Amino acid sequence: MSLSEQDLQKYVGKNVDDTQKELEKQGYKVHLVSTGRCATGYVPEKKLHMNADGTVTQEKRAIISFNGDDPKRKITSIHHD
Repeated sequence: MSLSEQDLQKYVGKNVDDTQKELEKQGYKVHLVSTGRCATGYVPEKKLHMNADGTVTQEKRAIISFNGDDPKRKITSIHHD
């Protein structure tokens, strides 16, 4: 089951690495975007999967932004994709 946007907001201000591990355990594909002097990261296109019964599903994805200049690597923004 996916977390709601409101549930994801509880991670703002927490460490990126710890949050990434936690979300991956819950089945999320996590994409990191670093802001600051050395901005990095990107979010690839969504991949839709066609099931044998004809239904379309997509993987659970979370986009996490953080300030790369912050030594504590705290999350500044997080959302579903």
